[in-house]
Amino acid sequence: MKLLITDNLFIFQEHEEKLKEMGFEIERLDTPQATENELIEALQGKDAYILGGIEKVTEKIINSTDTLKMIAFTGTDWRQFIPGHELATKKGIAITNAPGANARAVAEYTLTAILAMTRNLQDLTRMGDKSFETTGSLYSQTVGIVGLGNIGEQLARLLQPFNVNLIYYSRNRKENLESELGLQYVDLETLLAQSDIVSLHVSKEVGDEFIDREKLSYMKDGALLVNCGFTGIINKDDLFNELETGRLRAFQDDPMDERFDTLPFHIWLNSNAHTAYNTHDANMRASDMTVTSIKNLLESGTDECKVN
Repeated sequence: MKLLITDNLFIFQEHEEKLKEMGFEIERLDTPQATENELIEALQGKDAYILGGIEKVTEKIINSTDTLKMIAFTGTDWRQFIPGHELATKKGIAITNAPGANARAVAEYTLTAILAMTRNLQDLTRMGDKSFETTGSLYSQTVGIVGLGNIGEQLARLLQPFNVNLIYYSRNRKENLESELGLQYVDLETLLAQSDIVSLHVSKEVGDEFIDREKLSYMKDGALLVNCGFTGIINKDDLFNELETGRLRAFQDDPMDERFDTLPFHIWLNSNAHTAYNTHDANMRASDMTVTSIKNLLESGTDECKVN
């Protein structure tokens, strides 16, 4: 059996040895964002594929292979990276993901972003030009979490010591967590209107530009919008218009376009690339979950992380 692994962050040496013991001949494509043509070539004759980078598996790629039996994604939001998943399902290609593997890492990074923006860290360090400023505090702020999956729940837990007012909106209400974490369930419009800080943790399933001009208009003046989820969830033109006037502030775990680079740090801050998920602990957990899923699929044809 032949197996393709992309990128080099995931699937540690110890897990690669386990895959070899299962009978796989392994080929690595050591790039984080393989092109469509690179993947088409690399997948020829492969039985399995571990998606360890940020490449997109399109229908063209799925159509190009007649041997592929499984795709194992090393993250959670698999739809974003496998847009050809419906065709893969029709062809009988199993898809697995690693739910919760990087939840703590993304939640930690989100909290870091919230604190940095609340305390205006960039302007007050040597990256900025301010030496003294009275800033806001998390104390008694209302934090709205949009999406209470693995990451949203972890963020709620991390926020417990800060004495914040936690509200949330999620497709599925989590009544079992409401009393434990002091969460209040509200509809999305209410959350946007009441929150001092809004943190987005929904999947690609909600669709691109889920946060548009109308939803941004619900947010109170001076509120902070934090996106450590998928790029494209916010309409960038609508967001820029709000930031340019200074009415809202925002952080995103990924760049926007060059317009945003002109905004001051206390209004807009972004990562140089999508990185919230990337800790050694999270990568090791994803590696272990991925190899376990492949083993289960080989032995029984099913796995609890199989999504199609």
